[in-house]
Amino acid sequence: NYKKIYKCRKNVERNVKMKKFFKKVVPAIIIAFTASFMLYIYEPIITYSANMDDFWFDFKLMLPNVLIYFLALFFLLVAIYGVIYCISMKAKKEIWFKIVLVISFVLLTFFYIQGVYLVGNLPFLDGTTIEWGNYTIDTIISIIVFVILIIAEIILIKKSNIEKALNINKYITFAIFGMILVSVVSSFINPDIFREKIVATATNRNINTASLNKNYYIFLVDAVDSYEFSRIVEESEGYSKAFDDFTYYPDTVSGYTFTRDSIPFIFSGIWNENETEFYEYSTKAFNESKFIDELKNREYDMNFYENQITWNDRNASSFSNIDIYNDKVDSFKFFKEFTKYILFKYLPYPLKKYSHIESANFDSCRIDEEGSYFDWSNKFAFENVRNNDLEKTDKNYFQFLHIEGGHVPFDYDEDVNPIPVEEGTYQKKMKATLNIINSYIERLKQDEVYDNSVIIVMADHGYWNVNDNGRQNPILYIKGIDEHHKMETSDTPVSYEDLCNAFIELLNDKKANELFKNVDPNRIRRFLDNPFDGEDVMTEYEQRGKAWDPSAMFETGRKFNR
Repeated sequence: NYKKIYKCRKNVERNVKMKKFFKKVVPAIIIAFTASFMLYIYEPIITYSANMDDFWFDFKLMLPNVLIYFLALFFLLVAIYGVIYCISMKAKKEIWFKIVLVISFVLLTFFYIQGVYLVGNLPFLDGTTIEWGNYTIDTIISIIVFVILIIAEIILIKKSNIEKALNINKYITFAIFGMILVSVVSSFINPDIFREKIVATATNRNINTASLNKNYYIFLVDAVDSYEFSRIVEESEGYSKAFDDFTYYPDTVSGYTFTRDSIPFIFSGIWNENETEFYEYSTKAFNESKFIDELKNREYDMNFYENQITWNDRNASSFSNIDIYNDKVDSFKFFKEFTKYILFKYLPYPLKKYSHIESANFDSCRIDEEGSYFDWSNKFAFENVRNNDLEKTDKNYFQFLHIEGGHVPFDYDEDVNPIPVEEGTYQKKMKATLNIINSYIERLKQDEVYDNSVIIVMADHGYWNVNDNGRQNPILYIKGIDEHHKMETSDTPVSYEDLCNAFIELLNDKKANELFKNVDPNRIRRFLDNPFDGEDVMTEYEQRGKAWDPSAMFETGRKFNR
């Protein structure tokens, strides 16, 4: 009986200790769970639901990974709190653990406010170098919020006691969790969030190929303004003959402000007026492209080198270098890229620069079985052309190649050497782009496939802040088969709406100066503009004069919004 009573007493004491332990650590568990949920469940889902077309992966692929990150962080935090609790109890300084809980609550609340409510002035992630020094007001706001939270917690503790304060903190943490949970559930109202994506990915396969019969090269350099580029060509004596045999169309208006809409428009001439989700428009544009159909009919070996393919259809595999994936991701790299974005949002402004958001790249998370995913960088393009000979084939060959060209950041000198962005300018990057274009053309000449090649050098759009210009005036240089003459300049008012038909005419061996013959010299051309962070808000403009003249561009009053 004595042994039974002793055993029963020990069990009771153990249960009491366990209840006491559980009661003490519950606030820590709640904080750990809420913080982990907010960072690796709430933030990825909210970010994905708001930018579905900007990510190559789909929700089905993302979810298991973020669940792992959430659980890993949760158990890590619980373990840390457990160690702190044990140390405090062993030292008979339980107040240490309570102070840690108070600090944790203040930090959680601060990060919640910072990442959910103080994000309206975050810098755009368009590749432009972020000048963190320009966010002084935001830094002050972050500091004020943090100080207010500290003062409020101190007042709460003094007015009551630390135990009551911890209890109140627990319920506030519950409230924070409830609010972010509601946001997560609300995002599921949009059924498109569950849409399975077919991931079309460009490899470097066949990138150094040329046909002994016929070649068709479209070399697209990003964000190259026609007015500025022509000036740099004139000033660069070493490249004075780079565009011999070409016809230059300076009076060219592109269709869109950004790459996303420009490329499917270039291939199809079909306008995106926000009638459907972008992936539906893009897939329709490529699938209905008369130019692509002609390439297929003439049995061209088609290759499409673009780092972000928006053709969400298995038909994309008709290009020889494109692979179709939908379930392969490097979980560790995926974690790193999400963490950069999370730190970018939730850190206070004085610390955001340490998030390394400038190097965030979800494309790098794809598992590459061949080690050959396409790299659109100027450096890769230049080194590839300089270091590789062309492999010859008897089959007609088509190549669309998109490189960064004049895109921000301005991090190259004229010789395509990487330089610090603070030393770079748009003009220096233009000279690097000219160097790359010249090298690309010279290789075709040296390998004796220049004459049997259609070559189009173009940009997806221009670049703003150049002579008060917008982005509507990109470069367009065209050379047809067997063209030999000094560079010609045509004053034809070209629209990118015309390109698909012009591309087909070049397949029929027309010369560059024979294109666009039916164009009205007094035509009015259309341009759809949208903000960087709002592709679903498009404004229509008419260019009623020369493409490079911003004073000739007028808003029509028509908008295409979703």
